[in-house]
Amino acid sequence: MIIILITLFAFIIPVGIYLWREWRKNKAKEAKEGLAPKKKKPLSISGLVRVSVLFLIMAVPVYFLSDLPYSYYPKDDGMLKIAFKHSGTRVADCEEADLIKQEGDRYRQQLKDTRQVRMSIEKIAKCPRERNPVVIELFVDGQKILDKSYSPTGLKKDMASYIYDEFTVPAGEHSFRVLLYNTGRKDTPAYALDEKSMVKPREVKVVWFSDKADALILE
Repeated sequence: MIIILITLFAFIIPVGIYLWREWRKNKAKEAKEGLAPKKKKPLSISGLVRVSVLFLIMAVPVYFLSDLPYSYYPKDDGMLKIAFKHSGTRVADCEEADLIKQEGDRYRQQLKDTRQVRMSIEKIAKCPRERNPVVIELFVDGQKILDKSYSPTGLKKDMASYIYDEFTVPAGEHSFRVLLYNTGRKDTPAYALDEKSMVKPREVKVVWFSDKADALILE
């Protein structure tokens, strides 16, 4: 019913606006040229019936087709999604917090000794902010189905990487293993998830990263 109403308004509103503008134009033209108002013609009942029938012929298929269920994925399968954001480590070993602390300590000591000192922020300004990409490996029942690198965002590549992928998984119990690397190397994963889970038909399982638990979560 909602689809029918939307279709009806989508048709009537533009036509109504067009007819109203034409009526305004004709009124302005009559007033400008001093013409006598035209005699209104009676409404054609047969024309109204033809338009109504034509509109119903167009609207009825829209109504029935809009209620047909459709699923992009097979009805007997489930889905596994990997969706979260995570920041890789800095490419250069340079932490702004440590530099600020060091410079603050130097400033306080020199101020105490000489009473004349200026804080230098050159080291802080030159500290590179670029981060390593986040690499995700996914194994389902021991078979690797994903090994992908997600680049950091931001103009200076200094913001989080956004991870998103989805996979069709047959219904049933499966073992899932997810490895996350964020240091630019694939020697030891920064985070790992090993879990068995039952996947129901059309169920969606999601792997995400919990900042509070500092761990990968499957739910």
